[in-house]
Amino acid sequence: MSKLLPGRVRWRQAGIVESPAGRAARMGCVSSQRREQIVEAAVRVVAREGSHGLSFAKVVQEAGLSSTRLISYHFGTREALLAQTFEHVLARAAAFMGPQIAAQTTVRAKIGTYIRSNLEFIATDPVYARAAIDLAGAVGAATGGGGLALLEDGFRRGQEAGELRAFDVHTAAVALRGAIDATVLDIVNAGADTGRAAAELAELVDRAIRA
Repeated sequence: MSKLLPGRVRWRQAGIVESPAGRAARMGCVSSQRREQIVEAAVRVVAREGSHGLSFAKVVQEAGLSSTRLISYHFGTREALLAQTFEHVLARAAAFMGPQIAAQTTVRAKIGTYIRSNLEFIATDPVYARAAIDLAGAVGAATGGGGLALLEDGFRRGQEAGELRAFDVHTAAVALRGAIDATVLDIVNAGADTGRAAAELAELVDRAIRA
């Protein structure tokens, strides 16, 4: 029977000729790797020059690509690249922080772990630290401040559970986010001890909000 099949079909069955599905999967993998390469380069550019200094030309140079057309193909616009870069930073932070926070059983413990794990994550990579702070201001504000909303919700649940005293959750969220960002800069720029700073800030916040 195999002798009656067209040559390309026999070769495909033998794995010599790539099937359409296999080619699509391979191209999808290559595309995903290229996007990640571009985003990682964008993180480094933003960390070094700020979001205002990001351009396709600089990302091409940073990533060692041949043309800005590759970035246009994958992201379309500079604004879309910035947004995806911010999402990339947030996703990496969530992967590091999320399991630690989820393991806690009280709201107070979750907030303390949020502070400590946030600073620990940022301290492991100063490049991500600078990019995260800059992108949070440039992109996070434009997308509605989702990070603040999550903090507000956590504070609110703590109040409802009787763990936290009464206070304005938005003001508290803004203050906490600002304190973390300032501490990150102190760690990155002045070499502050991450563990000590994280413990002190977590204790300070807990004393301020607990019931």
